[in-house]
Amino acid sequence: MGFFARLGRLIRGFFSLFIGGLEEKNPKAMLEDLKNQLNAAKVRYNSTTANIIAREKVAAAKLKSAEKELEDCRRLIQEAKRQNDRELALQLLIQEEHLEAAYNTALEAYNAIKAEADHARQEFENFQAEMFQKMSQIEQLKVQADLADLKKEMNALRSNFATEHGAGKINEGLKQAEELIQTKLAKEEAIAELGTNSVESRMRSLKASAARSRAEE
Repeated sequence: MGFFARLGRLIRGFFSLFIGGLEEKNPKAMLEDLKNQLNAAKVRYNSTTANIIAREKVAAAKLKSAEKELEDCRRLIQEAKRQNDRELALQLLIQEEHLEAAYNTALEAYNAIKAEADHARQEFENFQAEMFQKMSQIEQLKVQADLADLKKEMNALRSNFATEHGAGKINEGLKQAEELIQTKLAKEEAIAELGTNSVESRMRSLKASAARSRAEE
């Protein structure tokens, strides 16, 4: 099993582990930890894929160099034949065999690393797609966790309000306030009523009546 397949299974295993443990006390912290692990895995994927592609480029450069040396040797062979230089042509033919062997070795190495690089690219694309899906699922679960916290808080408020220290205390306070207001109103009405029957009030009324009598006379 290759590195990418192992890492992919590892990430899926982590995800299953954390999703299965969301009933724990702090699911948002667990989701954040999983998100960090996914990002760390992405860095490893990037690094490994880049290294494999770099090896492919090096192998391609070696193959191109071997191909150029072989082509140059063959051109020299043709030129030696054209000049009828048999000794030089023979030496070049011997050199051609070595260069051709080196080229075939470079070609075989390039084909092998290219296949590995192509596989790495495909694995990286698969991981990117899977990671995007997992990240999206993490964000959805974080939203659900936030909603769960809000519901928990609302239930706690509702529960506290329903106790004697909540709604009961408020009702008691309202009743006491009403009694105080009614008592104050009754007192003010009594004061007003006493004011209309006082000696001073009757005296003022008497003086006013006398003033009207004199005015009529």
